[in-house]
Amino acid sequence: MSICETPAHCCNIDEEEERDDHPWYHDILRYVKSREYPDQATENDRRTLRRLANDYVLDGKILYKKRKDQVLLRCVDAIEARKTLEEVHEGVCGTHANEFTMARQIMRFKNYWSTMEGDCIRYAKKCHKCQIYGDKIHVPPSPLHVMTSPWPFSMWGMDFIGQSHQRLLMDIDSFSWSLITSPNE
Repeated sequence: MSICETPAHCCNIDEEEERDDHPWYHDILRYVKSREYPDQATENDRRTLRRLANDYVLDGKILYKKRKDQVLLRCVDAIEARKTLEEVHEGVCGTHANEFTMARQIMRFKNYWSTMEGDCIRYAKKCHKCQIYGDKIHVPPSPLHVMTSPWPFSMWGMDFIGQSHQRLLMDIDSFSWSLITSPNE
């Protein structure tokens, strides 16, 4: 048996950094600003970029994504996205909400990035407090053991006596042979 000095982590997700010096929206910004395509872009890539750029608006140097209800969401890079995730999830007014509620709250703050929902899911899975104090909704239910116990009811009999409106409900206890009647209207 060995004792580990470092704590174990159930879900250790490394922080992802930008692969290069450009944010995720660099090509869209460049196209919206000056109608330039990236180097080595195929015709299919150019068509996709034109289609994507229809939903983006440039105001000064800030790029906004236009939602279907015409609300503008500011496009943020990975560093600002991480700060926004931390503030919304566990900041001063952070509620440790689930991943989909967190994504809606971020959009209410008028921020947007392309991998927002996936980042919210990973961040909520990584949050230690959420894992400890959260509801155990993904725990399998305990098995139900059906117990049939017909013996008390095998000694009972019920019958309706009468026609249409005037009926009599008779319960007969076969064990003690007592008769219980109640008029039923």
